[in-house]
Amino acid sequence: MRIVIVGAGIAGLATARGLRLIDHEIEIYEQAPELKPIGAGLSLSANALRALRTLGLYDAVLAEAQRIDRIDLLDQRGDVLQTTDLAAFSQRYGHLSMVVLHRGGLHHALLSAVPQSAIRLGMECVGARTHEAGAVLRFANGHTVEADLVLACDGVHSAIRKAVFPEARERFARYTCWRAISPGIPAGFDPTRLSESWGAAGKRVGLAAIPGERIYWFACCGARRIKDPDLAKIGLTELQAMFAEFHDPIPEVLASTSSDAVIWTDIEDLDPMPYFTHGRIVLLGDAAHAVTPDLGQGAGLSIEDAAVLASLLGRLPIDETLHEYDARRVGRAHRLASGSRLYAKVAQWQNPLVVPLRNRVVKSIPERFMDRQLDAVLDIDFEPVQAAA
Repeated sequence: MRIVIVGAGIAGLATARGLRLIDHEIEIYEQAPELKPIGAGLSLSANALRALRTLGLYDAVLAEAQRIDRIDLLDQRGDVLQTTDLAAFSQRYGHLSMVVLHRGGLHHALLSAVPQSAIRLGMECVGARTHEAGAVLRFANGHTVEADLVLACDGVHSAIRKAVFPEARERFARYTCWRAISPGIPAGFDPTRLSESWGAAGKRVGLAAIPGERIYWFACCGARRIKDPDLAKIGLTELQAMFAEFHDPIPEVLASTSSDAVIWTDIEDLDPMPYFTHGRIVLLGDAAHAVTPDLGQGAGLSIEDAAVLASLLGRLPIDETLHEYDARRVGRAHRLASGSRLYAKVAQWQNPLVVPLRNRVVKSIPERFMDRQLDAVLDIDFEPVQAAA
């Protein structure tokens, strides 16, 4: 059976690893002319780490990552609104419950498990169609590729999804985000602590240490429209002014960042889809269920997809696999997408009269209630990935 993966990002490489575990040959078509570390940082929670363990990648990823034992949600002054004791989750689960790493570090760990000869670069997929026994892909350079099974891992603006699910819609989340890696660890900074600080006017900042004595940070604010030309003009100097009233060490971290290290991204997600499969085409990762980054689950859901699909393909006929993949992935993806949207809505409130009330309400929520909500996200099991006897 010829299986083609479109996209050599997190979803594509994790899926390729899963297919190798069940003795499938892989072909990956990637639009970029070369593979290089891009992006800033990301977090992986217990669910993603369990999926990585299923794929045999847990140790390789942890070698690139910083463990996180606590999450603190703070206000603009640095006062604690909520604390999550992740060390307790780790003890209960028997493995780490969160790590943070450079996106390039995760990509490197995934790429190391895939033969380079399987990846064709400079292949931008621009269309797809299905037929009774498979699917045909069309590329910008005029090439066509026919496969028995196509795994679409080509991101939130997936050309394959647009071809076979033309009714699917991306959605602007009405906020924008700047991300960067800053050199050095501020004095007194706990590298096992991730913090997110909520300010007024829809502004917030997150900080986390990553290996190499570096800080990954993100800074968000509300936006009226996608690709707002006024926001496009904002550079590091303007960001420092926008977030100057936030507590230490936020001003210090921004000040130590190189201006060319800052990445600006409007936040988009995908309206829920009823299916992730169409004929012999399967959507994975952001192509299927792009979510806002508010619950830190974008990469995690992609890795989950890979572990689930590989496990199913290893023991079921292909048609049963596709049916079961939808049954297992669609509902969970919808729940996490909905939770991310709700979190973003609350975090991005801009009314100066409402923000203090929001903070008081958040501060009053019992920690055990928040822990139960988090457990529902993190505590998911995966079947072994192995080839059928």
